[in-house]
Amino acid sequence: MAAEVYIVKNVPFAKTVSTVGTLRANESVTLVPELSRRLAKIQVKEGTEVVAGEILFKLDDSDLVAVLGEIDARLKLADTNKQRVEHLLPSKAISQQEFDSFTAEFHILEAQRYTQAVQISKTEIRAPFAGRVGVRQVSEGAFVSPQTPLITLQDVSRIKVDFPLPERYAGEVRSGQKFTFTVAGNGRIFQGEVAVLEPAIDVATRSLLVRGVCTAPEGLLPGGFAEVTLTLEGLANGFMVPSQAIVPSPSGQGVYLIENGKAKLQAVEIGIRTDDRVQILRGVNENDVVVTTNLLRIRPGLEVTALGK
Repeated sequence: MAAEVYIVKNVPFAKTVSTVGTLRANESVTLVPELSRRLAKIQVKEGTEVVAGEILFKLDDSDLVAVLGEIDARLKLADTNKQRVEHLLPSKAISQQEFDSFTAEFHILEAQRYTQAVQISKTEIRAPFAGRVGVRQVSEGAFVSPQTPLITLQDVSRIKVDFPLPERYAGEVRSGQKFTFTVAGNGRIFQGEVAVLEPAIDVATRSLLVRGVCTAPEGLLPGGFAEVTLTLEGLANGFMVPSQAIVPSPSGQGVYLIENGKAKLQAVEIGIRTDDRVQILRGVNENDVVVTTNLLRIRPGLEVTALGK
């Protein structure tokens, strides 16, 4: 039988690793109120873009505003008294203790006013960053608490890609390295760049968590599944054979070699795969003749004529 063959050579090749990852928003938050109050006004429309600081929800603050008014009235009187005693103290018309008492009352009311203003500000629920809001979970008039989710906010101006790498590759990945990834239902190949490396190996999976960033995320949604291909630093030397030369063997994987004109099934251990090549870690030597065609018809011991040496 005639078959095309490939002569094994020790050649340099780029090491690539394929893994799976998860898409994440650049920033993501579920907004909840800080106070337990009635929801007075919804000022955001579902599914729209918002800017940082924009008011999305307004809680009822009528009682808080009323208390603030009372504090303001008392503060105005305390300020008048403070100014009066400041003129009386130099002439010894009042004691130092009385002066200190009026001054302290003024500062206490100032602090109370600030505290009340902070409480009122918490009734305005604002966007912490620019992004797109999702589906609203509440309606106007509902009584909400810090355990009540209101709406989600996602910043998808860029997408983070989190993926694990086997421990043995931990020393061959650096911040700034480029990678590619694809997602289900989208035929595009997206480009990303490694941004962060977890400083420790996960003891459960013996893998290193890597976070990359895609700055052109058109069509990508957080939570999606990504198939990632990362090219490691530097080149490696090794035996690479065409992918189609690999055949199942009793021990896992094998290749057919031609020795003395006859086919021999040789078990091999494979390493890194590229688009059309497979690295052979064990099982072959340089200048071995590997069969690449007619593999379904070849059997061990069959005489084979090599083509394309």
